[in-house]
Amino acid sequence: MSEPERLSLAIHKFKLLKSAKNGEELAQVIPIDSVYTERVLDDIWNGKGSWNVLYEETTTMEKKKVQLWEEMTLLHFQAAAMYRQEDFMASYKHQLDMYNVYLRELPNMSRWGVPALFAISNDLSHIARCADQQQSATDPYARKIEEATRTISQGFSLCMTDREVLLSKSRKWGTYHMANILFRLYLRLKAYNLCTSMIQAIKTSELPALDHFPMGDHVAFRFHRGMLAFRGEKYALAKDDLLFALEHCHHNAFRNKIRILVHLAPIMMMEGMLPQSRLLRRYPPIKALYADLAKAVRTGNIGQFDLLLQAKEQKLAALGTYTAAEQVRKVAVRQLLYKVYRLENKASRISFVKFQAAFAAAGLSNMELAEVECILADMIFGGYMKGRSIGSRDCGSPGNSMYDWFQYPMTGNLANCVRYMSYNKDIRGSREQGKVD
Repeated sequence: MSEPERLSLAIHKFKLLKSAKNGEELAQVIPIDSVYTERVLDDIWNGKGSWNVLYEETTTMEKKKVQLWEEMTLLHFQAAAMYRQEDFMASYKHQLDMYNVYLRELPNMSRWGVPALFAISNDLSHIARCADQQQSATDPYARKIEEATRTISQGFSLCMTDREVLLSKSRKWGTYHMANILFRLYLRLKAYNLCTSMIQAIKTSELPALDHFPMGDHVAFRFHRGMLAFRGEKYALAKDDLLFALEHCHHNAFRNKIRILVHLAPIMMMEGMLPQSRLLRRYPPIKALYADLAKAVRTGNIGQFDLLLQAKEQKLAALGTYTAAEQVRKVAVRQLLYKVYRLENKASRISFVKFQAAFAAAGLSNMELAEVECILADMIFGGYMKGRSIGSRDCGSPGNSMYDWFQYPMTGNLANCVRYMSYNKDIRGSREQGKVD
């Protein structure tokens, strides 16, 4: 079979898939690295050892004024051929043109055209990143990824604003998947305002409930929304979304669990829920990040906590978790104050001098009594304990019981919060025995 005949046969296959509205198979053959695409390119290359037939066919199609679908198919193979040669700039140009042609056809499609939209959106974002890396040597300001993001957002809009009467055939079912693709691009570009705008647009649109969408789309959306809330220091909202993402994440998705726990662990530690050894053994990156910090918090060793936080500052800042980890320090302070309370036999009045000595033992020497009183007032204001200052500034009065003074006893643990996902098999036996390690 000659090269033009092989290409014509491939174009005819794409046209048949469109006529049959076979979106699932189309989504399998249209990626640039699909088995079918690779086979077609091999047949063309083995004939003459060049891609000339791809561009000769373009000239022929321009003269014939062919349909958009045939043009899109040819652009697809041109993009795949250039990608194979690692000419990412040329591949990006062809893929972008192909994407725009597909967007022109998408309003005439129903739900069946959505899976292929997912595939070409992922390809466009991937090739754009490769093109930027390739061009950065000559043009450090080249940002193909920004252009690709704007184009992909058009596909998102065509899904979200679909007016198909039959909901089962509507492109709206692709909204959250496209939103997750855009989330990744916006976070890469640090365009957090665009993430917020997209979430607001989804809230105001007439979409089915989120729990009616595929679980993969649901989990990814909750994860990205939780990440956005985390960066905005809305930790209560972030905790709900990240816990859901962790509990419903696929049991083999180890890297995804790590990404979730990197942000969820400091939130839980802020509430006094420290990660257990079993969790740390299962996820070594989390152990490297937070195990020693958790130990310092548990023992109330504030000086050690400060040293560890300073040593990990660059890494935590790169992950975007430094601010949250910094707030965990208050839990370490609270634990130190609780130790003083226990050593004083839960006395109703404790001198500030006792707390001053405790801070000195924890590595914070040369602290004046006024500074100690300010720390205690801040802990009371933050809800970490209850108490009041009376008389001269040398005595503090806690509440009637340790529960009044210390609202958050250190009894929780992060493993308990994620047991339904991370430890389902490990914990089942322990729970039958009435305990969880």
